[in-house]
Formats: sequence, C-alpha cells, structure tokens
Amino acid sequence: MPTTIRERSRGRIAWDAFVVVLVVISALVVPYQIAFVHHVDLVGSVVIYFIDVVFLFDVWLNFRTTYRSLGAEVVDRNLIARRYIHGLLAIDLLASIPFDILFLPWRDVALHGISIVLIIRLLRLLRVARLFVIFRRWESSSWTNVGYLRIGKLLVVVPLLLHWVACAWFLVPFVGGFPADSWAVTQGIAAADHATQYIRSLYWTIVTTTTVGFGDITPVTNVEYIFTMPVILLGASMYAFIIGSVASLVSNLDSTKASFWGRVETVNQYLRSRDAAPELNDRIRGFYEYIWARYRGTNEHTLFSDLPAPLRVDVLEHLTKDLLDQVPLFVHCSDALRNVLLMALQPHIFAPNGLIVRQGEVSDGIYFISRGTLEVISDEGARTHGMLESGEYFGDLSLLLGEKRTASVKAVTYCDVFLLTKADFNRIKGEYAEFREVLKAVSSKKTEKMTTLLLEGVIL
Repeated sequence: MPTTIRERSRGRIAWDAFVVVLVVISALVVPYQIAFVHHVDLVGSVVIYFIDVVFLFDVWLNFRTTYRSLGAEVVDRNLIARRYIHGLLAIDLLASIPFDILFLPWRDVALHGISIVLIIRLLRLLRVARLFVIFRRWESSSWTNVGYLRIGKLLVVVPLLLHWVACAWFLVPFVGGFPADSWAVTQGIAAADHATQYIRSLYWTIVTTTTVGFGDITPVTNVEYIFTMPVILLGASMYAFIIGSVASLVSNLDSTKASFWGRVETVNQYLRSRDAAPELNDRIRGFYEYIWARYRGTNEHTLFSDLPAPLRVDVLEHLTKDLLDQVPLFVHCSDALRNVLLMALQPHIFAPNGLIVRQGEVSDGIYFISRGTLEVISDEGARTHGMLESGEYFGDLSLLLGEKRTASVKAVTYCDVFLLTKADFNRIKGEYAEFREVLKAVSSKKTEKMTTLLLEGVIL
C-alpha cells in the first residue's frame, strides 16, 4: 500500500464508487428492517456487518488519501490526518463501529415491538454524509461533467428520502399497535406480507410528496395527520427544488451548444436579410459545423491564454503532438527552443476551396499542417503541383529568401493549420542562436515532395 493515495487516482475513484453503492444499500436496508421486519435476521445482519468492515477499511484509507487545498494537492500524512480528525472521523466511526453487536445477546428485547439491536443500527444512516463528500470530490475533478453528476446525486438522494418517509409512514400505526382506525388497518395490510406493506407505504409517500393526492390512502388518526403535514410541506418544497434543479442542470449541460448555435443562427439570419446567396450561407454553416464537431465551438488560441506559460506549453504539446513528431523543425530543436516556438504558434482553420497563401505574395510566416489536405496550384489554378498533408509545412523558403511566392496553396478539405508569423520567426531567430543551426539542418533534409516542388520552381 503506498504512503499516500491520490484522491483522483483510478483506484480511489473506483473505491469511492463502491462506497457509494454500499452507502445506498445500508441506507435502504436499515430503515426497512426497522419498519417492516422488526427483528434481527441472519441475512440482514450479514449484509450490515460486511458493509461495516468495508467502511472501517475506508476510515483507514481516509487517513492516507490526499486532498486539495487552494488548487494544490496536499500529500503530507500529518496534514491529511489532522484534516480528517477535525472533519468526518467522528461521524465515520459512529456509522462504522458495530455497537449493536454488544446487544445481540438481548436481541429479543424490543421497544414498541422493534428489536433494540435494529434501533442502534440507525447510526449507520450517518454514512449518508460520506455520499456528499464523495460527490463533492468528484465535482472538483476534471474527468466529470458536473451537470450530469449533480443530476446523478439527485437521483440518489431523492429516492433515499422517499424510502425513509415510506418506512416512517408505516411505523406510525405499527408503533401505536395498529389502532382500528389507522390507515394500515383500514387498508387491510396490517397483517399483510412485508412487500405489500412497503409498496403501499411507498405509494402513499410518492403520491403525497408529488402533491397528486388521489385520496385512496389518507391519514386517519391524529398522529397520522401530524406526520402527514410536514411530509406535504417537504414534498412541495422537494418537488419545486427538483423541477428547478433539473431544468437548470439540463439547461447548463447544453448552454455552450445553445450559445454557439444561437450565434450561428444570428449570422445566417443576417446574411439572409442581406440577400446573400444560399450557397454562401451553406458554406458558412458548414464551417461552423466543423468548428463545433472539432473544437466544440471554442477558440483554442484564447481559451488557454490565461494559463501560465509552463501549463500552456504542456497543453500545446498535447494539441500539437503529431506535429512535434513529424516536422523536422521541431525534431531538431532543444526543449527550450521548441517551447518558445510552440508558444508563438497561432491556430487557423480553413474551409475547402479557400486560399491559404496566394501566388505573388511575400511569405507572412511558416504554415504547419495539423489536419487536412491542401493543393499547391499556380496560374490561378491552371496548373497543379501536388498535395500537402498532415505533418508537412510550407512558407519557409519564401520567408528565408525574401522572394515572392510562385504558387498558391488551396484547402481541399477542412484544414487545421498552425502559423509561425514572420515577426515571431525573426524574433526567435534573433534571440536564439541555435535556431539558425536548426534551420540549416532542416533545409538539408527537405522531403522528396518539397524537393520536387523546388525543382519545378515552386517557392512557397
């Protein structure tokens, strides 16, 4: 077992998911046994004590699981232990230590018909606090969608609450000795099997909390009326909270998509109002569809602009990892020079048939192809000189020689391209003497395709 356990490691996440399942099971079993079984049974006890063992092990793990403070992960064992001791340790111990074992010899001793052992087991319900700790931990992780997670939390907590109310609803007449005018007797289920009793109790709970109120099961005694009133208030509040929360969460899940496509529709409507050709509208919409499918409508250049340089470099290395492996310019660079070049790259997207560079222009920088296919043409498309694909680059010859381009480059498909501008190129060349040697090494290792273009007199 490692000294510390990373709270966002796969093992810890899997364990937390297992704990969530066990919390739900214990929160269902304990109230059910009290309300409908009333005595200690073997199967229920085995399940409860197995869960106790798991939770005692979880207490041990919590002393070794890291936590995050002010954005940093705390790995110091003393700090971890101190935080846990001053936090949920007392609750976890009360919920995990099987105090009821001490009373098993007197399991037949009952209070209002319920075994004292089962009553002591109510302490297990304190485990529900662990649910919120785990969900809060997951919500702060990058692997989760917070909206879906919050919906999942509602789907766990609300059924648990309904289950508890259903158990309490049946306990009201049971503790009173099933008076002749109680709801359970009038419904004829006082001596029914446990499943029937539970289903009728849960049915009343759902009907009452959702404010439907069919009136087929109603309170009769004063105690039942007193119990029903807060349940109605709880149901009304819960119903409004759930509807509002779900509506808000569903809206937030699609907020980025709605915002993006709302902007697209605004552009389309404006072009239609200016009598733009339908073909132009289709091309623009196709471009936005590509942006959404590839980048979910985000601008990578500005999305990470507020990150510190080291983090931004790590992100750029991930986004351009194919270029780093394929383009000689990056292969021959030291780590420091490569990072400077990465920071200077500007992402661009080109639609099919769009000209990326034009014949007769002086190079404005070096273009690195991340994705897509481009065609080299001259004489306004009368001649074609071949294709350029992912991992290739162009623009360096015209930039280094200071000559005008003798051909154009046109996008055949949607293309993702990174541009190292002329200004950044000259700045880096002036600041890093190593860059000149890299350029020499790169120029001596031109690909066969670029050599063929050069022999045809094509300068890009």
